[in-house]
Amino acid sequence: MPIWLLKIIFYRKRTVIRGHQFDAQSAALLSLLPKKDLSELLDGEIAKARITLEEARIQNKVSLTPSMQVRKVDHILPKHDLILREYKPLQENLKKVILYFHGGGYVLNSVNTHDDMVSYMSDKIGVKFYSLDYRLSPENKYPDSLDDALDAFSWLIGQGYGPGDISVCGDSAGAHLAASLCHYLAEQNKDLPSSQLLIYPMCDPSCSSESYNLLSSGYLLTKKTMIWFWDKFRTSEVNNNDSAFNLLKFNFEKTLPPTIIVTGGFDPLCDDGEKYAYLLHKGKHNVKQLHYPTMFHGFASMTKLKAAQIAVEDFLKEYKKIL
Repeated sequence: MPIWLLKIIFYRKRTVIRGHQFDAQSAALLSLLPKKDLSELLDGEIAKARITLEEARIQNKVSLTPSMQVRKVDHILPKHDLILREYKPLQENLKKVILYFHGGGYVLNSVNTHDDMVSYMSDKIGVKFYSLDYRLSPENKYPDSLDDALDAFSWLIGQGYGPGDISVCGDSAGAHLAASLCHYLAEQNKDLPSSQLLIYPMCDPSCSSESYNLLSSGYLLTKKTMIWFWDKFRTSEVNNNDSAFNLLKFNFEKTLPPTIIVTGGFDPLCDDGEKYAYLLHKGKHNVKQLHYPTMFHGFASMTKLKAAQIAVEDFLKEYKKIL
């Protein structure tokens, strides 16, 4: 359906937030998606719900596929039999590699739900990706996923890559995990990855920013769901003061790699991402925030939406500059 027609159909439903209207094509898509309150799930029901949601996401493809073939190989990390999926683009322009962590609030999703997205990014920038199927909550609470990320980072070093040859990247919970990995290594005075791309990252478990309240519902991710995600991930309240758990608690005098942070104007997490970018800037780190005011949480995996595709190609172009 032409976008001009969608703008007419969804005109009254498109609320202005901070001077911007929600993208019309995105509004149309979200209106068609089933509404499910994940916070109603009992712990014993989560594993089954994951399967249902994963099957639906794989069937209803909303991410563009790569223009050229991307070869995939699944490696198994022996410690917990975790999949680390390698994506090798046909045209490999850089010899660095990217360690990728998928989103899903640490509760949902897998390398399979993000397969098209990672393939597309690998092809678009001509860089080899490794996507980790880390352990999920509530079965595996913090810091289990961080241990898995450290294991994957060490595995890549064992394959002959130096820390400076590895960039880390992720979306949502995956972006939190990428930053968490860097925070942990910095606190331990260990070698860091060369750079990081954090796509609408989870940052602060308090879920108390203005954007959480302005965008508490109606734009795919809700405040109620985010509170639930953090609760499933948290081992105890002590975690809230751990800088690898609450990103805003980090000692920003410590060294961190060059960072790009992506935020969307209709994402409840956007203020936390902006605050994290500000704290990095205040600490004199190399950081760039790329803000897309009409976009929502999850847009990077929905590149069949024209505005999402434009945004993704824009931030990938910037990412390539710091690899």
